[in-house]
Amino acid sequence: MKLKKLITALALVGAAAMGSGAHAMVVQDAWTISALGTTTNNVGHLGMNGADATVTQQVGMGGTPFVGAKFEEFGQIFSINYVTENVPGFGDFGFPQNFAQPLDGFRFVFTGLSGVVTAYDAVTGAINYAFTPNVGSIKLQATSDGAASWVDMATLAMSGPSGGDLADFNGQAQTLGQSTILLNFLSFENGFDLDLFGPGSGYDDVKDLFMQIQLTNKISNPFAFAGACSFDNTALCAVGKVTSDGSADLLKVPEPGSVALIALGLLGLGAVNRRRVGK
Repeated sequence: MKLKKLITALALVGAAAMGSGAHAMVVQDAWTISALGTTTNNVGHLGMNGADATVTQQVGMGGTPFVGAKFEEFGQIFSINYVTENVPGFGDFGFPQNFAQPLDGFRFVFTGLSGVVTAYDAVTGAINYAFTPNVGSIKLQATSDGAASWVDMATLAMSGPSGGDLADFNGQAQTLGQSTILLNFLSFENGFDLDLFGPGSGYDDVKDLFMQIQLTNKISNPFAFAGACSFDNTALCAVGKVTSDGSADLLKVPEPGSVALIALGLLGLGAVNRRRVGK
């Protein structure tokens, strides 16, 4: 009887782990960045300033988007600093800090990102969009000479779900919107490293790490009809520019220990079932 209770308890623990989202990612706290021979400790999250994207948006004959219309964009987030860890999770606050010298800047450079319009309000001009995962090139670069030169630190890929909105696609400058972008690290380069401190806070592979970027967007150059799309000469497009500011948090997939707990729970469930059948 005691064995049955133990097996049942293990099964319930494992089932609870599965039910709580075993594959959900966890925000990282007090992590360390190593780049260009420097080490910056106790990072809570990154601050994003001066993002600038050129967007080529497919439109209909009337010059407005429609659900399913494709877009492509390229640009960069060219001012990245960090906020020290002070609140567990996403709640870090404080004045942005500079990285350990001589490292004096990071930037994200992206080309060929793609996606589609998921909703469009013809009355207000409000638009919602979603990025297509694993399309385009994303690089994290660093500089130690005041942006005179940049060195590749990591490659990343667009992951899902990622997307956002604009209050009015046809609006003038300063029209607002929001976006949430999830990027998956693919590789580290030129000595770059992210160190996660604390018991059980490591990672097995760089691909276990993600960056979630949350931005407030503004139209800087209103969208204007440009003729045939650069990505499809049979379609019509409008081109505009969007600037953004926001923040980014480091996330990772669950620890192998969590996966082991789930497996243990499954074994427990199987054992309980076998014992019931054997009665």
